[in-house]
Amino acid sequence: MPIDVNDETLITFTELARSLPHRRGDRPVHVATIHRWRSRGLNGIRLEAVKVGGAWHTSHEAFARFTGRLTAHAEGTDACVPPASKRQSHKDADQSLQDSGW
Repeated sequence: MPIDVNDETLITFTELARSLPHRRGDRPVHVATIHRWRSRGLNGIRLEAVKVGGAWHTSHEAFARFTGRLTAHAEGTDACVPPASKRQSHKDADQSLQDSGW
């Protein structure tokens, strides 16, 4: 889900880095880490961001979604798995396509 700039609280990457708990050796999270989360991601999960006025921004809500997906991945649950009814609907659609020669 992309950031909704009208409904979400935008923050700069620097603001996000400063707001996070310190890491090993009581060192703060470096802003480059936030940029890596946006560009490369962690475990295939990327931080949502928008570029405003030449600077990258994310939102508190996007960071919450990012950490939620990371936690689900670490626990072995997939946050993106559709509900059973939707999976069944996909199977039905696949079968229909196969039946019609696709």
